[in-house]
Amino acid sequence: MLERNGGQDFFSAIRRRRSIREFTGEKIPDEDIEKIIDTARYAPSPENFQNVRYVLIRKDEDLKKTIADICQEASGELFGSAPYELTQGRLWYMPESRRPATFKDMRDGSLFRYPEKSDSLIVCCASESYHDSPLIYPNEYFGSVTLGMAIQSMWTAASTLGYGVGYQAFPVMEPRRAEYICDEIGIPRLWKPISVLCIGVPIKPIRMIGPSRWPLEGFFFEERWGNPYVRKAFRK
Repeated sequence: MLERNGGQDFFSAIRRRRSIREFTGEKIPDEDIEKIIDTARYAPSPENFQNVRYVLIRKDEDLKKTIADICQEASGELFGSAPYELTQGRLWYMPESRRPATFKDMRDGSLFRYPEKSDSLIVCCASESYHDSPLIYPNEYFGSVTLGMAIQSMWTAASTLGYGVGYQAFPVMEPRRAEYICDEIGIPRLWKPISVLCIGVPIKPIRMIGPSRWPLEGFFFEERWGNPYVRKAFRK
């Protein structure tokens, strides 16, 4: 029986959400996957066009491995030529003793092979013109935003049930790789894959302590840019 974080409320699930990159390969009950993916239907979209679609991949282990290969290859290209010193500033939130090993996994791409051990891969797609409007609704402003809200809903639902989630852009960042993915799973050219969401059973318990975040005053301004929002507890 899986150990769950059952009973988490919404705010706890948001705070405890972590990006998971190590999965056991264990199968998740169908009813839990349906609970997770059903939340995507309720994401808002412009004029309720619902101009997003998803491909759920659970049984095709060969395709999972292929996507993992693509992720590893793309990671090697991106990080493989970068000097160690260049990346250390980006890993500031990690203990210094762990940074070399993590950077090594980034350079050889092994850090990003987790799609092959996920229970479910969700290829998230959007369209700029799948609707009856004469206007083009650019994915930059509409489709990708709708997907982002749907992904957040699925991620929160999965976290609430105690599962791990990882977000992957490597399979679709480069046009030729994205086209290959489209051909493999039959995505029409009208639709553009934006990301791949990976859901699975984490190898380790999901860590409760995550990277530090800027305080609320560092993220939000009030009324005008540069005027920090002041939390209620600190107001006079």
